[in-house]
Amino acid sequence: MEFYPVRCRIPDHLKRIGKNQQWLADMTGMSKQTISDIINLRHANITIKKAALIAYYLNCKIDDLFVMEWR
Repeated sequence: MEFYPVRCRIPDHLKRIGKNQQWLADMTGMSKQTISDIINLRHANITIKKAALIAYYLNCKIDDLFVMEWR
């Protein structure tokens, strides 16, 4: 069994702080497409460095970025 993300909570955090994906892309230095891929779970191997950077700007913990489950 492996631990997989089943839902991304980044849009929830963006809504909470009143920002959008473009703002997050600008702040993190990632492309808007990369942010979109992460949110839509197309970027399955997000690095801890990217996750930490996103969590920093969203003012949350890395664990709060995704809903995870065992498969």
